[in-house]
Amino acid sequence: GAFAGSDAAKASRRASPRVVNEAVEARVAKISPEMYQRKTAFSDRCAIQREHLSLPMYPTTTIGSFPQTPEIRQTRAAYRSGKMEEDAYKQFMRAEIQRVVEIQHSLGLDVLVHGEPERNDMVEYFGEQLHGMVVSKNGWVQSYGSRCVKPPIIFGDVFRKQQMTVEWLSYAQSLTDRPMKGMLTGPVTMLKWSFVRDDQPREVTALQIALAIRDEVSDLEAAGIRIIQIDEAAYREGLPLRRAKW
Repeated sequence: GAFAGSDAAKASRRASPRVVNEAVEARVAKISPEMYQRKTAFSDRCAIQREHLSLPMYPTTTIGSFPQTPEIRQTRAAYRSGKMEEDAYKQFMRAEIQRVVEIQHSLGLDVLVHGEPERNDMVEYFGEQLHGMVVSKNGWVQSYGSRCVKPPIIFGDVFRKQQMTVEWLSYAQSLTDRPMKGMLTGPVTMLKWSFVRDDQPREVTALQIALAIRDEVSDLEAAGIRIIQIDEAAYREGLPLRRAKW
């Protein structure tokens, strides 16, 4: 009885279209060794970057996110709860992005950022938008000190349903002639800071997330974003404790 019920639940999970996406699995299977390598040598890329970006020898930039003011948090909360219309929300966020760009102009920074006012957390923001991931309403976990996060729950094959950052970055780039830097969270960090499904190897899930991020990178490039930063804050967490086993 109990075992039969368990077996039925596992079989249902394996067959669920919410969990299994054959297109995603086929794409992972087609990953080749060449996809792990850049097509041009670093020395060649460096020369091309110098020519196209015209940056100084030691360009200045920031980490990407600016302080989240109470007004920003309140605006996001109002929009999420349905108390604010989308047009008003976007108008507020664009004004905040413009303010951040003007600050960076006044400081003379070389590579600008849009400040990420629309993002609640570097993992949760993407977890809300990727298929195969959900975010709980009250599943808070202490990160450090008084900071708490809601780790996404990865329940199925992960893929990108639509562009996640392109609209905001394109608007930010329209405000300046200087390079605007795109910011994305890397697949390892998303994996390490989420509750991960247990019915397939974690490596497979990481590759699925990586392909989703790869698609976003391609769209950012097509939109004219010439510098893209992929943050892997938790990369070290995925390595064995002993360096000899890396």
